[in-house]
Amino acid sequence: MTIPGPLAAALAAADEDYLIGLCNKGTVNRAKKDLAALAQPEATAEGDEMVVRLGDVVCRIRAPLGESGCSCPSSGICRHRIAAILWLRQQTGPDEGGGPTAASSDFAQLRVFPAEKLVRQLGAKRVADLLVRQASGEGAAIFAGGSTIVVELPWRAVTVRLLEPLEHSSCSCHSQSFCVHKAEALLAWQLQTGVTDPAALRALCPPEDGRDPEAVRRVCREVRQSLAAQLATGLSRLPPETRETVERLAALAHTAGLPSLERALRALHEEYTACFARSAAFRDSMCLARFGRAFDLAGALEVADEEVLYTLAGSFRDEYRPVGRLELYLLGLRAVAGRSGYEGTVYYFWEREAHRFYTYADLRPAYYEEGARRRKDTVLWKLPCTLRQAWNCALDLDGARVNNDGGLSSTGQCSAVLLGRQPPVSMVPQSEIYTDFSRLLAERSAPRAPERKRLALVRPARCEPQEYDRVRQTFCLRLVDTAGRDLWVEVRYKETEQAVVQALERFAGRLRRRPDTAAVFFGSVYREGDRLKLYPIELFDDWEAVV
Repeated sequence: MTIPGPLAAALAAADEDYLIGLCNKGTVNRAKKDLAALAQPEATAEGDEMVVRLGDVVCRIRAPLGESGCSCPSSGICRHRIAAILWLRQQTGPDEGGGPTAASSDFAQLRVFPAEKLVRQLGAKRVADLLVRQASGEGAAIFAGGSTIVVELPWRAVTVRLLEPLEHSSCSCHSQSFCVHKAEALLAWQLQTGVTDPAALRALCPPEDGRDPEAVRRVCREVRQSLAAQLATGLSRLPPETRETVERLAALAHTAGLPSLERALRALHEEYTACFARSAAFRDSMCLARFGRAFDLAGALEVADEEVLYTLAGSFRDEYRPVGRLELYLLGLRAVAGRSGYEGTVYYFWEREAHRFYTYADLRPAYYEEGARRRKDTVLWKLPCTLRQAWNCALDLDGARVNNDGGLSSTGQCSAVLLGRQPPVSMVPQSEIYTDFSRLLAERSAPRAPERKRLALVRPARCEPQEYDRVRQTFCLRLVDTAGRDLWVEVRYKETEQAVVQALERFAGRLRRRPDTAAVFFGSVYREGDRLKLYPIELFDDWEAVV
């Protein structure tokens, strides 16, 4: 029997592990039994293929073997194709065709697969976790031999079989696409074999602080367009491949740092899986509810303001880490109402020991609120009062949990002891107050940095009130340091900023009566054109006294 050269090489390289990787061990064992019970199969060569008849079934075996076809209705690699491959291997010698043997495979295609693509699919958090596990010796268990690389990821409870071509690899999660497990397994193997190194991977990862607004909008736009197309098609006419589409969108949401959207899409994926499996547990009402949740959340994230994006996007469950005891001082709070429909209050804390800022964001969807049903102020950590009442108070927070963005967890495992109202000068050292605006520019105004990196306490040498801009409806105040460098405080009038504007107007009135009035401003620093600006969160016109 003459077998075309490329196919003969593929057959010679395909050991039993490779065939198991194409499908699973049960299918290979079933194919062996079928082959033993069959009469002599018939085979003919057609171009680069071998047409093998096994009883009533006709298989077309070609290279790569994973692209072989069968007349049975199975969409995956069926037992007929495996039986045909096994029979063809029996008809050839181990080295026929001049192709490489299984033992000589060096996995060249897996070695040259770009690490950049793997990092983009996995996201910075998964890559960082993988690097930590590899460095601690608790990484993936990898068994390479013959034509297959078996990678066990015990923390994911999955096993991946990497093959060449890569698209024919298999995963115990049964995904037909190149899922995140396959990407993680390939990256773990590249790390172990030295194809890539940890330093190069860290350089490829985006910063852990903050999200790329353009990437967020791009992912959310793609999610909405895909879901809109599914809605137009209708559930009864959707193909089973829709599940893979939703899984891919969830992976994109993970990479963009949108865990709430990722969870919403994975919930929708579960409904589609139950629907296509004709599960008795499937309910179209639940499917529609989860569909609407994912669609609405993607739309809200796409137009979210910077100040509400963090809370609206949610946090990965494992991002909150215990930090023990924190000595906190509630410097100020800010009312927030974004275009996304979420509103509430952000509380800003100063940590006395480590000299850093922490925040707690209490933001909820405003469109559920009615005039007579406003929610009460937030009470956290077993405090005897609301957070708003703890303004300018010190407290000891025991069992605190914090995420990478400096956000405090509201978990009931935390408990706080209120220490009473304190003058801010006793809580914040003078070295942490900016009087030199050039240092403020260098250290606290990085473009597109998260808000926590731009918070600052500022003491100007003098303050100069400006005329109220009635056209732009903007209040403006010029702050000047000892070298004459300026910092501009600008607040545009709107309902949520009314209290801020009124407080600044009262301060400006005092300045006109007493130009030497000293003050310390707490706020968020940013750049706009050639100006350095500050959004004011709190104003201390008597820093040494209790406000």
